[in-house]
Amino acid sequence: MDSNLPNSIDPYINANSTTDIHTERDSWKVMAQNFYTDMSRLIEKETQLIRVEMNEKVVQLKVATGAMVTSGVVLFVGVFCAAATAIICLNLVAPLWLAAMIVTAALLVMGGVMFAGAKKKLAATDLMPVRSIEAISEIRQTLQEKVNEITKH
Repeated sequence: MDSNLPNSIDPYINANSTTDIHTERDSWKVMAQNFYTDMSRLIEKETQLIRVEMNEKVVQLKVATGAMVTSGVVLFVGVFCAAATAIICLNLVAPLWLAAMIVTAALLVMGGVMFAGAKKKLAATDLMPVRSIEAISEIRQTLQEKVNEITKH
């Protein structure tokens, strides 16, 4: 090879330069395609996970609501029976009006405590899709890492 030839005339320099450009373009193209494929697959899997987890939460909500309604009906009937019995028993030692007030106050306190316990079971934190939120955070972090990797090249 003649060293006096300019670079544009030297076929080896032009060939290597062109090959490097094509290889670099191809590697970018392959990296972008792999990134798109991986992210599509990841998003699809996470969407499935969110659906499954939300279905679990809906079932949990239905079971808790059904239990609350059933217990409410039983308590409703039982409270009337217990109240009548308690008033009759207290009437033996106190006037009827005082017996009725004592039983009413006791039932209101018990009902409030029971309602607070049932409400606690339906707390918003128990119904949050925690695993899906964590997975989405991981996806976001992975996506950011891939974007940083691509922008470095």
